[in-house]
Amino acid sequence: MRKLILAIGAWIVAITAAHFVLNVNWQVLMNDRLPEASRKLNVAYIPVT
Repeated sequence: MRKLILAIGAWIVAITAAHFVLNVNWQVLMNDRLPEASRKLNVAYIPVT
């Protein structure tokens, strides 16, 4: 039973880590921590056609 709980916990940690690596835009997060003078402006829009 203990091995099953450890395996499930390891699986959850692995999936969570993969999500953060693949789906989080780390450049935007780090840009928010820079001083205001050196930040880049990120503009998002939805094109309408």
